Amino acid sequence: MNSVLDVRAAMLQCLEGGQYHAREKIKQNGAQPYTDFLSIGLALKNCFTNPAKHDELIARLKPHADVIIGVLPPGIQSQGLLPTPEELADPNFKLLQLKDVSDEQLRKWIVDDGSLVYGELTSEELHNYFAAVCPLLTTGGHFVDLGSGLGKVVMTAGLNFPFETCKGIEIVPYRHRMAQERYLHLLKVGQESFNQLQAPTKPEDVVSLPWTTELLVQHLLNFPKRTSFMMGDMFTCDVSQASLVFLYSTCFGSFIHKIAHKMANEAPEGCLVSSTTHVMNHPGLELVKHLPAKTVAWTDVFVYKRVGTGPWPELAQIASYLPNLDEWEVKARELMVAATASSL
Repeated sequence: MNSVLDVRAAMLQCLEGGQYHAREKIKQNGAQPYTDFLSIGLALKNCFTNPAKHDELIARLKPHADVIIGVLPPGIQSQGLLPTPEELADPNFKLLQLKDVSDEQLRKWIVDDGSLVYGELTSEELHNYFAAVCPLLTTGGHFVDLGSGLGKVVMTAGLNFPFETCKGIEIVPYRHRMAQERYLHLLKVGQESFNQLQAPTKPEDVVSLPWTTELLVQHLLNFPKRTSFMMGDMFTCDVSQASLVFLYSTCFGSFIHKIAHKMANEAPEGCLVSSTTHVMNHPGLELVKHLPAKTVAWTDVFVYKRVGTGPWPELAQIASYLPNLDEWEVKARELMVAATASSL
């Protein structure tokens, strides 16, 4: 290692490849809501794999096409995380028929299933993101990633800007566990790289980056104290001290208005809130930067500033995604036919 920049580069490099991780199937844990999720998912999947039930599936899903990620729910397709009935060890597990599932239960299932879809920005996209956002920040402050997945953005934030703390919250247990494993690996790589550093260095030395000269060697040395991960629901996360809240919200379209409401009422005035793909329409959030698709990342990135004085009442969703239902049905049937053919 010739310089501290080489140390930082080695730490960033060990964060790559998370998008290719092996997804874990959902497992029965005895909790009633979880059992309901499995039962409904397997009822849907049974219709998806049975051509005689395709019409029933189309009829039930069509009213909820606005909250489906893609054309058909990912969970019922081959890449889904649902276990097979044979993989459920509980002999008391009850398999439902789709006719036994209410529209309210079905819509909630579709939203919950969408939250299990995983994606993350590449290292180049995160480089572009911080280059664009960091000039809007002041030194210090607190970074929060809601839905932090495998922890890549949280750890990248700590290596890109002198935040006082960087925190991530993730609701899916195996992703939280993997984030902690990646975090420990990064700390090991950082320690080994510092041990190999040939040039003399001091904690107050600057780690000069294109977007800041405020990142110091001590920020890398204190990385374990600056970063943390917790498992839980993003809506329970404390953002009252945040200076930048990050949301990879491409799969959060069905409740983006609820997230905006949380940010407007709980984040401090002046806090920056960034989202992907979906616009946040709220009087407490002022758009300060729009980074169009393919300029920073593959999708649009929006950066807002928390403004005004709340509390605001919860607003109805201002802009729903309403697909062309005729086109949706054509694509859905094509997917089902292709899946049936591939299984023969």
